[in-house]
Amino acid sequence: MFSFPPTLNTILLLCHITFCLFLFQRNISISKQKSNNDQEYTFSNDISQTNVFNIFTNEFPTGSGKNTFKDCIFIEDTKISKPFKTCLENNEFKSMVKEIIEYALDQYNKHFKNTYKDTNFVLYQKYTYEDACRLLNWQHNEVPLNIGGYKYDQTTKTFPVFINYDKANDIQDTIKYEDHFINESQLIAISKSGRTTSSDDVQNFLYAKERGIEVHLFVRKNKDDKTSKEFYYLGNMQAEIDKTKQFMMPNTQKTAVEILWQLDTPVREDIYRYIVEE
Repeated sequence: MFSFPPTLNTILLLCHITFCLFLFQRNISISKQKSNNDQEYTFSNDISQTNVFNIFTNEFPTGSGKNTFKDCIFIEDTKISKPFKTCLENNEFKSMVKEIIEYALDQYNKHFKNTYKDTNFVLYQKYTYEDACRLLNWQHNEVPLNIGGYKYDQTTKTFPVFINYDKANDIQDTIKYEDHFINESQLIAISKSGRTTSSDDVQNFLYAKERGIEVHLFVRKNKDDKTSKEFYYLGNMQAEIDKTKQFMMPNTQKTAVEILWQLDTPVREDIYRYIVEE
């Protein structure tokens, strides 16, 4: 029996189901879909199309998530999967799918339509690690442990940075980063331990603009949200090369790099106060 994932992290993922439903109803190319209102649903590029196909074929999840969603195969060989097509022949199931889509599109138009610059993100909305990987059009999800604060994706040339603003007192010295806002437009952030100014990831930060790399900032106040692990999306930022400092992390033999970041968009006052105030 075909079953939906028990949790769909964002409304946008629900919206993707429309492609499969339209396929079943109209039997036309997935990249040229139109709704009854003639609103066009197309992929912005090949990378975006690959991302959606990987979600529909369960190639996007990794780790335990891949097994969790093993029965959630919407597409097989670029066509609607037989289990999903069979389920849609059940009028009750089909009605439920339509209801989900209508709700998803309503929520999208209310909360997710006005995206930031050319991204799939809305400024100050909250996203999980998985949301970020998917909306950045990464081919595969990355578990938080593998991201470790930030991770560069070569295919999309995107570089998300995830910051837990309040650090626990009992964490290891090698991961006790003193990230902090100077003001609404400037942020001091520390690289991973063992890095120097010549490390590949630091070089990608410092010369992101020249290399066509987009650095995205995600911040949460602390780790109290142990279940959802949601971060506020705060937009793009640029490194101030002449303010970069390499140093030895306290109580360790590991070097790290302090980078001053200039945010493209100053943090909204209420969000800023919530993050920085004790």
